[in-house]
Amino acid sequence: MMTKTEVKEIMGHKYISTLFPAMQGYLLARKLLDIFVNKEPIAKLCEVDKNGDLILELLSNTVRDDQVINAGSFNNIYTGNYKEMMGALTFVFEVNFKDFLAVSDTGEGLQPLAEMMAAVSQKG
Repeated sequence: MMTKTEVKEIMGHKYISTLFPAMQGYLLARKLLDIFVNKEPIAKLCEVDKNGDLILELLSNTVRDDQVINAGSFNNIYTGNYKEMMGALTFVFEVNFKDFLAVSDTGEGLQPLAEMMAAVSQKG
């Protein structure tokens, strides 16, 4: 079975994101759920991801303009491009976790992920 990939243009750059394998996706979703149910998700992300490993893992199955995003390329790609970085993260969330993080199990109380990330990326 082929792994699902999606393509999206973000700020003039071609991004390709591939689904995480099930166990990796599950473990990431558990971390993300704790972050996104928080009233201050960006502050919680900074608390949880002090050294950047989580963001690197989230972007690890993503390619930007035929360049793999990893520890070696991250600074070159995103220095001064934080809005693009938030767009790339939003894309990864949409591809991998949209159904899991979009609503709570009661269907209430959590803002849809795409709307939350769009709001964050428009600040500042």
